Amino acid sequence: MQGHFSRGWWGVIGGSLLVALFFAAAAAAEPIDDKYPLGDDLRVLEIDAKSPDYAQLVAGMNGHDLDAEWRRLETRDNPESFAAKHGGKEKVLADADLQRAYERRVAIRDSYLALMRAEYAKRKQTAPFDKGQAAEKAGTMAKSLAAGDVKLAFVWPSPGAERQWPRFRGPTGQGIAPDSERFAWPTEWTTEKNIVWKTELPGDGNSSPVIWNDQLFLTTSGAEGSRRAVHALDLASGKLLWSSEVPAHQVEPQVRDKNGFASSTPVVDGERIISYFGAGGLLCHDLAGKLLWHYSTPDFNSMWGSAASPLLYENLVILVHDQNRGNSLCVALDKATGKLVWSRPRAKAMGWCTPVVVRIGERNELVYAGGETLKGYDPRTGEELWTLDGPTKEVVPTVVIGPELIYSASGRQGPTLGVRPGGRGNVNDTHVAWRAVRGGPHVPSPVLFGGRLYVINDFGIASCLDAQSGELVYQDRLRDKFSASGIEAGGKLYFGSESGLIYVVEPGDKLTVVATNDLKEPILASPAALGGRLYVRAGKTLYCVGK
Repeated sequence: MQGHFSRGWWGVIGGSLLVALFFAAAAAAEPIDDKYPLGDDLRVLEIDAKSPDYAQLVAGMNGHDLDAEWRRLETRDNPESFAAKHGGKEKVLADADLQRAYERRVAIRDSYLALMRAEYAKRKQTAPFDKGQAAEKAGTMAKSLAAGDVKLAFVWPSPGAERQWPRFRGPTGQGIAPDSERFAWPTEWTTEKNIVWKTELPGDGNSSPVIWNDQLFLTTSGAEGSRRAVHALDLASGKLLWSSEVPAHQVEPQVRDKNGFASSTPVVDGERIISYFGAGGLLCHDLAGKLLWHYSTPDFNSMWGSAASPLLYENLVILVHDQNRGNSLCVALDKATGKLVWSRPRAKAMGWCTPVVVRIGERNELVYAGGETLKGYDPRTGEELWTLDGPTKEVVPTVVIGPELIYSASGRQGPTLGVRPGGRGNVNDTHVAWRAVRGGPHVPSPVLFGGRLYVINDFGIASCLDAQSGELVYQDRLRDKFSASGIEAGGKLYFGSESGLIYVVEPGDKLTVVATNDLKEPILASPAALGGRLYVRAGKTLYCVGK
């Protein structure tokens, strides 16, 4: 493979000849594909290598995203793995059909490298693969771990929460609508059709709406962090009931425009609504809008700003938010008074994951991914129970909980881990069931449904993994960008995009989009789903979508 990455090889072949070889291979591909079909990730790579839209997408990537993106070239079905599968390169080149299939894979890979190399050249940089860097081989590394008898169960954030949408990603924190089979869910709408109501919001924000009975809550911010506030809306009409602004505070530096100052989703328990605003601190209101307490976090200072959401557990409000400049937050407060109950140090890191609490055997655990580790804590005391290396250094997706495994996805094209529960201490060698090397999202969280993990990453690559083994079921592309996490309702998956589209996907063995709905404004907040209705934040408008 190294020969294909060198500038000397590129100079001999020449760009025009390479392109000619690529299209000649594509022209002869159909019968060869029937006999030796391309793997899904290689097929998507081929489509991208020829796509002007993808070239434009690559041109808009920041340096971190570009450095992760080129590593896609190391697909499961690459020339080397194809040759090895069919008896070695010498045997492959001695058979006309095998040779054509092999050369087709070489041409796809090299066309993709040419696209990446050209983009680096525009930035007056040498491509990393021309400096000897190699991508980790794609695929799933599974360990032969015996299935444990420890079963996992969700821990509700408060009594009655299972019938509400009380926190980020719903009652379980997994993006699954409660009692969804009881309702008829919308699959097609416009900005007018199947819209129960829509409300113009008094500010910007990426926080998700949360719901308790007849009220919906969310947060907004004015320009440059001014006028940050929490709001209550009437669930039936969308009418604004009350607003309460955050007390005066210093504005944290270097907050990314795309993230903004109101990206943390509140949590509600039927008596109080708790919201978090980075340097603005944690606030607790009653359901009529009266401020009950304010926990100050003036030293918040992390690149891009705040986004991790608070969590309720028993009598506690728990917040874990890593910072790379200030001291990372890992605290529990009494939810009635706002008084500090426990605090634990965490290393400085960039991280925006929202923790979950899960029942593991006879104990409850707070599980959080960040700072290149996945950790379990005692939620009552903050004591660290176990730690596992593996996530990337910048984790945004929420941990996903299955009946037997814990799943952590992270990074720009980063790994996805399937982890056995119930460990103590360092569990690197004992509790990793599988590791899918590539394809993980940087921002959106996966959806676990029907024994499969459905993932759409930031740049539109849709992957479906077998949740037990980590093996790839399919990979395909939606030509869009994604920041919002997907949800499941009524057996359908809903993925909102930065272009304002919501893709309705049928779970299955291949990517099947049954409807595409345009709300005309960017969707960066994850939707809420309750009682047959979707609550979608698009730009400054909140939509209630339903039949």
